[in-house]
Amino acid sequence: MELKPPLLSLIGSHPFAGIDHEDPYTHLSSFMELCSTMGASDEDAEAVYLRAFPFSLADKAKTWLQSHPKNSLNTWEEVEEKFIARFFPPSRFISAKSVIATFSQGFNEPLCETWERFKALLRRCPNNNFDDVAQLHIFYSGLKPQTKIILDVSVGGTMMSKSPEEAIVIIDSIAANDSQSHHERAPIQRKGIMELDTQNAILAQNKLLTEQIEALTKQISQLPQQYQQGGSQKTHQAHQVQQVMRCDFCGGDHWNGHCSAPSDCQQEDEAHYLQNQAKPQQNFQGNYQGYKGGLGSNQPYGRRPQNNNAYSGPTNTSFVGPSNNSCAGS
Repeated sequence: MELKPPLLSLIGSHPFAGIDHEDPYTHLSSFMELCSTMGASDEDAEAVYLRAFPFSLADKAKTWLQSHPKNSLNTWEEVEEKFIARFFPPSRFISAKSVIATFSQGFNEPLCETWERFKALLRRCPNNNFDDVAQLHIFYSGLKPQTKIILDVSVGGTMMSKSPEEAIVIIDSIAANDSQSHHERAPIQRKGIMELDTQNAILAQNKLLTEQIEALTKQISQLPQQYQQGGSQKTHQAHQVQQVMRCDFCGGDHWNGHCSAPSDCQQEDEAHYLQNQAKPQQNFQGNYQGYKGGLGSNQPYGRRPQNNNAYSGPTNTSFVGPSNNSCAGS
């Protein structure tokens, strides 16, 4: 089958150059899709692939294909295997498989974009060795809780209870509705603050946080000055209180009754009090015996009668016991 120039021009418009970020699986898929537009039969399709494939390569990739001896690549299957082995080595395969296994929904990423990104990862690594059940589990586990709730409510239970075929149909339907509603909300979000993209929103949030930190730093820097002013006011008040306080007993700068040592007047009063307490004890016996008044006497109550003969104590007459005859007549 003859290759038409428009087809060759279209195939060569986006060649594969063998750069590290290029995906060989995606290139093969796009290349075979373009070749299918020729309407060739299955027998002729392989011949079309072999003849058109060199036009889809450039730079390092084309140099690699030309390095093979002529007629060494006779089937399309051999070309595919060697092309993948050269530009998708085991190290890259392990990395792509790890990205699939650790898949998670992005921040503010809608379900439609999350689902499309997961399917793109599977296409870039078709030989990932994850079966359909494992792929569904990886996708569901990487979703945010609110997205999981939407999927579970749509099936009236949990999405993991469905078969992979049923789950894919449901997810495709929900993702399509989410994509439509997401595009309908886009014009509204362009007005006001919602028109900010992720980078601008982060910058605005950082600016607000910086202003808050500056205000807090200013308040903290004023604390020593406020503390110093408050301390001087308290010292002035304490000085005024100290000037007002004066003891009435000793004249000291303290409250009444808080004298550290008794004053001279207090010591003198205490000495007089002790002397007066000792006076009534002098000549107590003589004064008592000389008093002849009482309630029936002519002497007024409470006065001692004048008597120059004070009590002189007991006489010389001593006590004489009973005679010896007191017990003789018994």
